[in-house]
Amino acid sequence: MPDGRAGRAFVLVTGGSSGLGLECAGRLALAGRDVAIASRDARARSDAVRRIRSIARGGARVADLDVDLAEPASVRALVGRIEADGLAIDALVCNAGILASRLERSDDGLERTFAVNHLGHFLLANLLLARLLRSAPSRVVVVSSAVHDPRRFTTMPHPAGEDPLRLAREGALTRGRFDGRRTYATSKLYNLWFAYELARRIARARLGEPGRRVGVAAFDPGLIPGSGLARDLSPLARVAWNRVLPFATLPLAPFFPTIGSLRRSGAALAGLALAPADRASGARYFGSHARWRASSSSRASYDERRASELWEASVPLSGLRPGESPLVP
Repeated sequence: MPDGRAGRAFVLVTGGSSGLGLECAGRLALAGRDVAIASRDARARSDAVRRIRSIARGGARVADLDVDLAEPASVRALVGRIEADGLAIDALVCNAGILASRLERSDDGLERTFAVNHLGHFLLANLLLARLLRSAPSRVVVVSSAVHDPRRFTTMPHPAGEDPLRLAREGALTRGRFDGRRTYATSKLYNLWFAYELARRIARARLGEPGRRVGVAAFDPGLIPGSGLARDLSPLARVAWNRVLPFATLPLAPFFPTIGSLRRSGAALAGLALAPADRASGARYFGSHARWRASSSSRASYDERRASELWEASVPLSGLRPGESPLVP
């Protein structure tokens, strides 16, 4: 672990050892920013660190951190290591995500897509919020997806209407059976609810001083075949995602802005992580359909009641205790 007391802050990227997260981390290091990548695959992290260091500029440091976002104990261990090493963090990119083909549960009995895509990031952001405030102006970027929005053509099922407690235990169901694609789409809606509610609660709590606040943004990378998202799917689905779709979508990309690429989407995500915190209150959504300009998300994503309900359910599900976050007194 690099010495975190050298006066520069790190950008922490979850899922930074492969796919979109690796591309984003590389772009950050290329811009001279210190970057920490967090994932559960030690070999992939080691390979990623070597690749990022080979292109880093301006003396950028690269740290690798172990975390399994499905397990609260692992998230807490990550935060403990950051605190023990005195790492300053001025941007958190909540990028890691999975798309499961079958129902799997964490050690706490929670469906893994819900645990990784939402709950682990909810816990991590809250546990790091005080550190982000100390490095303010700082930013939290939550990676969502256009699949949360029924208005966008994505070939994915629409998000489910189940309450958070049911989704946390069973995932989204179609005809009474676990539906991994619908569960994923629902988790991406939850990402928007989390981002918007996080920004509202920061504003209500009046955290930070003018010009030194924590900004929140949500990001849709677009469709990126070959990104590694299909790693938990069937062998046939992995071949289609990693070998067929990248070539099939290539000629369509200039005409359909929602078709991204690791290069373009990674650069856009890195740019958002480096952007100054917005002066306007509330989180903003940067969708691929708008070529990553501030844009509107789905109608459902602006439901403040559902967002608040998700937050309140996530506190006990994640094990977040009073006093561990400035937003949970």
